[in-house]
Amino acid sequence: MEIVYKNDGTYTDFALSGTLLSFRGGDLTLDLAALERDYPVSVTVSEDYNGRLTTGASKRYVAEIDIPARQSVVEKTGVADNIGFPVLRRVYTRLSTDNIVLTLWAVREE
Repeated sequence: MEIVYKNDGTYTDFALSGTLLSFRGGDLTLDLAALERDYPVSVTVSEDYNGRLTTGASKRYVAEIDIPARQSVVEKTGVADNIGFPVLRRVYTRLSTDNIVLTLWAVREE
């Protein structure tokens, strides 16, 4: 995962375990594989007016997660259709967290 720090200061702690990205020791946990689509996805993590972490815009930005479009390969099934053409299927590859960009904003600037 590529980490980008937008400004100087103290950042919200995060941890990545497989495809699970959690903030503040589990206050907010996102399954990045479940968020993956056939197009690029951008998820905003914010802190609301009560200090809780939430997705979407709120009082203060905490992080932005950029997930690239889902990758797939086309493979033959070994079966032919009624005209004799091979039947193909799309197989999605597993999410590689190496391709995800996590942008962090300082919650307290120094």
